[in-house]
Amino acid sequence: MKRMIRFRLNRALYEEELPDESLALDFIRNVAGLKGTKEGCREGDCGACLVLLGGRGPEGAVEWKGVTSCTLGLGDLDGRQLITIEGLAADGLTPVMEAMLDEGASQCGFCSPGFILALTGALMNGERLDATSIMTAVEGNLCRCTGYGSIRRAAERLALAFADLPEGLAARLPILVERRVIPAPLAALMLDPPEPVGLGQAAFAAIHPEDPSIVHIGGGTDYYVRNPDPEPDTAPRFSDQAPEARAIRRVRDGDAAWIELGAAVTADDFFASPLIREIAPGIERYAAEIASPPIRARATLVGNIVNASPIADMTAMLIALGARVVVEGAADGRLRSAELERFFLGYKKLDLRAGERVRALRIPAGEIRFSFEKAAKRARLDIATVNTALAVRMAADGAIAAARYAAGGVAPVPLRLAAAEELLVGRRPSADLARELGRLAYASGSPIGDVRGSSEYRRRLMERLAWAHCVRLWPELKLEEELLA
Repeated sequence: MKRMIRFRLNRALYEEELPDESLALDFIRNVAGLKGTKEGCREGDCGACLVLLGGRGPEGAVEWKGVTSCTLGLGDLDGRQLITIEGLAADGLTPVMEAMLDEGASQCGFCSPGFILALTGALMNGERLDATSIMTAVEGNLCRCTGYGSIRRAAERLALAFADLPEGLAARLPILVERRVIPAPLAALMLDPPEPVGLGQAAFAAIHPEDPSIVHIGGGTDYYVRNPDPEPDTAPRFSDQAPEARAIRRVRDGDAAWIELGAAVTADDFFASPLIREIAPGIERYAAEIASPPIRARATLVGNIVNASPIADMTAMLIALGARVVVEGAADGRLRSAELERFFLGYKKLDLRAGERVRALRIPAGEIRFSFEKAAKRARLDIATVNTALAVRMAADGAIAAARYAAGGVAPVPLRLAAAEELLVGRRPSADLARELGRLAYASGSPIGDVRGSSEYRRRLMERLAWAHCVRLWPELKLEEELLA
């Protein structure tokens, strides 16, 4: 379905009627004729189509992220700007390109534009640079020539050369221009995104819209994998075009204090939020377990929930955190809420009535100890075979005052392990308690066997992940020494 869209691609401003369900990748290559953005997997996995996406964040500040253009709808570009490899190379080779060439990291060259854009994005990011953080930036990029050693050397060279960059994009831009990382005419536009033609029509995600032709899309990282070529009559609404949809804020409901997350809050937003880090100290360490940086930059928590996968990593985390789903009725606007674990009625079935929309998520505001564990066929960037999350609140006497335990991959829906929670409450952490917890976890759910592991393997994982939670939550007890003796 066509509508008027205004966005900037490198230095060119586009304001025209475009099919907003179509992919940015196809526009970049086939309409704008910028062939440096490659089509690889078309599923957001390989990074060959990576571009830099700029726009205003929930607080109004301009932010830039590396994203996969094969999971980015044109309709989501209204009021935003894109940079491709051609935009960076307008004045010749940049230091990032030179590092890739000098270290022999280009090889066949197919993946090189994506790597260069990811590394450039790391230099633009306001965080401190070191060899580890800059390699994290390219975790979503695959090299089919297996040239990772040379890519690593190029990245480390850049981290060393640009370690003196100040924090914040506005402070870094003049230096990046002076040192030829970004062409000056392009940098002059990067803090001034174009005004959108119209704000997003919806600050929510929905499953049962009144008009079945309307599709509500969060970040597109689930939708476009299933629908890489949407039908032309599709009428998508993009939930993150309304700024309040990405807000994370404190709210009160009677005597209860909550952290409320808008329907377009992304995985990146979640892990970076001071409010989330306040209630679950150290939770940001688990961001690396969740997809790749380009996907975390776009994937919304609500979109992930309504996709209704029984193995979704964020769902297990949110259940353990005590999340509730806030649902809005389309006809009367009335709100109702439900515990997240009760929102899943069966495989890919949700407690949503016709016309209802997920408006937000709410997490209790009290501080807890939190642990997430995941086992997959690959160490990173893979769907879990089993994932589990455990949150506990400790009493003054050292006993466990409250516990919430969640698991994915062992049933048709994400599970809350009530029996395991009951076992923990009132007990003091110990190796014996960890073993009891493992036995209960082993007996939980009804796991099937598939390509990722047999039913028995999943049960054994549940047991050992229970031990891992105890080791991580109470490191001072050194429980691993007894459990693994």
